[in-house]
Amino acid sequence: MNSGAPERWVESRTAKSWFAGLSVVLVSLSAWAGYYRPAPVRAAERYAADLIVLSRVEGFADEIEAAAKESGLDPCLLAAIVYCESSGRPDAVSSKDAVGLTQLVGSAARDSAARLGLDAPTREELLADPALNLRLGASHFAWTLHHEGDDVERALVAYNTGRARLARWVREAGSYEAWRAERERAGDSSVLRYARRVLDYSQTFCDRGALRCEVVGATGEP
Repeated sequence: MNSGAPERWVESRTAKSWFAGLSVVLVSLSAWAGYYRPAPVRAAERYAADLIVLSRVEGFADEIEAAAKESGLDPCLLAAIVYCESSGRPDAVSSKDAVGLTQLVGSAARDSAARLGLDAPTREELLADPALNLRLGASHFAWTLHHEGDDVERALVAYNTGRARLARWVREAGSYEAWRAERERAGDSSVLRYARRVLDYSQTFCDRGALRCEVVGATGEP
């Protein structure tokens, strides 16, 4: 019988506890250091990350311009939607199973494909074919824009939250303007922030010049 075994087990357990405690402390210190980095450092990091995503989206410039032209959209607006929806990642998948660059759900993708005279896409195709995803996303937004009275901000809200939900909000408030004013006063509308962010980045893409900035109007069919 090895009488030293219990002592070694205790020592091992103590060492593991010590290392676990040290790990927690180190992680906490790392998080603290990250949180309390000087504001200019955090701003520089955000700027650098922003440039990476902008460049990633611009890597699809040809496909974005082709899809925008087909559906009668401003390429810079479509690029901004891609930026805000997927950060330019073709393999992006949301918690609601919206997929690809433009974060399409299956029903919207199938409806867009029908409008464009294409076969209904599979989920795998929406993830593997960025050009197809962009074509279908552009068609879906153009259709949404048409049905939201060519109001770009309103169409972006509908694209983000769904036309049925926006219609309910508008109906309850009495009008889109009344709903918008209520949310402005409350300052709690994530969908309005989304719409403004897209519009801001649309101007950013226009200023950068990698995409042609030309508003030509939507051609979504009723």
